[in-house]
Amino acid sequence: MIGQSFPEYIFIRICIFLLKLVAPASLFYLFLCLCTRQIILHWLLPFAVLESSFYVFVYLPRKKRLQKSIHEAPPLDRAQREALFVKCSQRLSGAPDYPLGWFSSNDLKRENVVEWILWALFSCGPEDAQESWNDEIEIYVKKVEELTGMKLEKGRTAVTSSLRLTLDRVNMSHRPFIWYTIVGLVDLITCIRLYAIGFRHYSPSVLGRVFPPRLLTLFSKPSVTEHISYWYKPHKSLKKDPVIGLYPYVPFLKELIRTNPDMGILLIELVPITMHITSNAIPPRREMLDALYTTMNSLGISRAVLASHSYGTVIAAHVIRDRDSTSQSITKPLITGQLLVDPVCLLLHLPNVAFNFLYRVPRRANEWQLWYFASQDPDIAYTLSRCFFWADNILWKDDLMYLTGEEEVKDRWSDGSLEVLYYPGLDHATVFDTKERRRGMIRVLDKFHIAIE
Repeated sequence: MIGQSFPEYIFIRICIFLLKLVAPASLFYLFLCLCTRQIILHWLLPFAVLESSFYVFVYLPRKKRLQKSIHEAPPLDRAQREALFVKCSQRLSGAPDYPLGWFSSNDLKRENVVEWILWALFSCGPEDAQESWNDEIEIYVKKVEELTGMKLEKGRTAVTSSLRLTLDRVNMSHRPFIWYTIVGLVDLITCIRLYAIGFRHYSPSVLGRVFPPRLLTLFSKPSVTEHISYWYKPHKSLKKDPVIGLYPYVPFLKELIRTNPDMGILLIELVPITMHITSNAIPPRREMLDALYTTMNSLGISRAVLASHSYGTVIAAHVIRDRDSTSQSITKPLITGQLLVDPVCLLLHLPNVAFNFLYRVPRRANEWQLWYFASQDPDIAYTLSRCFFWADNILWKDDLMYLTGEEEVKDRWSDGSLEVLYYPGLDHATVFDTKERRRGMIRVLDKFHIAIE
């Protein structure tokens, strides 16, 4: 991530402007050639045809198709909904105006709140509401009145809307063909660097439908599951558990390997959020967990330290909260410790994560970078807007206490404490930028084995 200085602001705005200019400029060039019946600057013609075709025949159809959801939110029964609402209303540190932050203004009426409740707890809009829910919804409305100190009038305020990730329109911006060429080049360099430090790639054949194509994966070994691809460095240490997780920066991995040369590392790839065009969405929670456990079983990993970054902490939250039984052929590995970096799975009952990623109007340089290169990426936007179910992805402090109070690490964590590495003034993902900042995370991963010896 870039900073917030004025030169960086000018730089990022120019980059975004130029990338967004490619498609309209290409279309205008072709239109001009047709009108004048002559080719202007012959060397521009193939480029303009390619970019125009990419916009018309790839982006526009995908923009329409990505509005539809292929996953449904896991249904909650009444007891689960009531327990979740109570939990949310009790965990409001630093948010005295909850749930007003979920709305575009404080000018609320009853139907505005009902609309939000239907999305948050029932995963539907007013048009799909059932009469049998009316009494339950009334309880939630009265609780909202207590929390806000407002008496809600009947009706709906037209100018006020609520944040409803999975029901609102998926907003995205076009990326030109040349941008995906850059993405493919960066991906190729990353693959080469990972191969160089001892990793080997495993990929299901279904992931071949990715653009830009990943050339080095032609030499990948077959994955044991169709849902995920991954990189693996074999585990050789008898003292330390292998690490699983997703890290965007190779320098961090190189330093981790230098500290623990014999430590195995499993890197799970979430291709739909890597700025590629993909034909497959991130699978639902249960399918993802089964795919992860199957992969670990195939590699002989029975216990591991779980490390994750950004969206990867959502998958980590699924692992930590997993109380469901798996099929008899799948064995759950024991998680002996966890490191969550820039976690997006915390405090999801508050509007901050949803607003900052999908609804905030960018102003500063770093906000423009996040907005265009992440939030407005078609596949990332689809993942966040159609595959991200907050009640399924949220991680509570109780969940961390439950995990670390189990098995061999019970004594170490019996006091209920968590170690927090806080870096004031740093933006999302910038903790990986320097060796000094990475040192704290490497120290945590290096010492986890002490708790299990």
